[in-house]
Amino acid sequence: MKKISLLLFVGLFTLELIAQDVLPSKLVIDIGGALRFNYNYSSWKQNQKQRGGDFGFEVFRLDANVIYENLEIHLDQRFYAENFGGAFLKYGWFQYNMNETSHFKIGLIPTYFGTQQFNSHSWFFQLPFYLGYEDDHDMGVSYDYENKKVRLDVGFYKNAEVLDFADDSPVSGSRYAYDFSGRNKEINQINARFNYKIDNKAKQKLGCSLQYGGIWNIDTKEIGCQKTLGLHYEMDYKRWNVKSQFLTYHHKPKNAIGQSRDLIEMTAYAFPYNTAAKASLYSLGFAYTLPLKKGVLQSIQFYNDYSYMDKAIDTWEDTQMNVLGALFSMKHTYIYIDYASGLHHPWLGSQTTDALTTGDTNNGWESRFNINFGFYY
Repeated sequence: MKKISLLLFVGLFTLELIAQDVLPSKLVIDIGGALRFNYNYSSWKQNQKQRGGDFGFEVFRLDANVIYENLEIHLDQRFYAENFGGAFLKYGWFQYNMNETSHFKIGLIPTYFGTQQFNSHSWFFQLPFYLGYEDDHDMGVSYDYENKKVRLDVGFYKNAEVLDFADDSPVSGSRYAYDFSGRNKEINQINARFNYKIDNKAKQKLGCSLQYGGIWNIDTKEIGCQKTLGLHYEMDYKRWNVKSQFLTYHHKPKNAIGQSRDLIEMTAYAFPYNTAAKASLYSLGFAYTLPLKKGVLQSIQFYNDYSYMDKAIDTWEDTQMNVLGALFSMKHTYIYIDYASGLHHPWLGSQTTDALTTGDTNNGWESRFNINFGFYY
């Protein structure tokens, strides 16, 4: 894997040099990426608290954007620590532009749903991300249309990222966003998203999203179904930004006898856990950006993101998440300082496997103080 990473880096760097001197002037190649480190202090990790928290490597990223006349290529390759998923492609697609308003994509493309690309302001995202509804990409084809008033995105996704073409292999945990895993796989999914834009004193966006697809079970060889409806609203007014979303979903896996159909496993970053097969999610985020442009520091964005997961089974504990923080923006550096709190949340507490299903009445709110340092080039 190290050899592949080195070859990819050298190849992209060489391609950019060639583009500057030899290739046609209409060809644009932009190579970039990021190097990020993370400090965190978690309330439920007793040994870590005695150490005063931990500081270490998060991710090294390579980005490439190529444009030649009506054709484009976009990719984002990630390199995390091995126990955090290792190396994988976040996204990568070919794009054909019919004109300024209509575009086709094929490859590992955006899974259109909600106020994407992001439904949040913080490094932690919001609860929809942890269930596969924020900043997700899957293998498929899509069409998008946008003018001054409306935007329409329609995509067909054959499946999530496939790293193993064996007939009965489960989905790998080496992935950026959450997908079905364990004994189930996402197949033949259709997404449609519509946005209506209002520009007056405030820039506003009203939208709805639909998702429908199959769930292939490795054991039973049967196809279940998944369906999701979402409504979202986003506003920019002066220095303020507001993002809100409601979504309700119902997954119906055809699990083998003896395996519950009230839950379904999902995975990303080599971190699988069970999720409720039926639930509704509510999220609301506010951000205020203070421009500075004095010296190195260009701006500070203050934000608070809250999300709530209402599980369909009454005896299961609902999940909550809140992130209070600030983003410090410099010329090539971004620093997120977050205080993230969670109740029955797999990433914010000692309960991981069943936090998004049954939960535990004995659990209380847990928190993580997190600082993410990122250098972008």
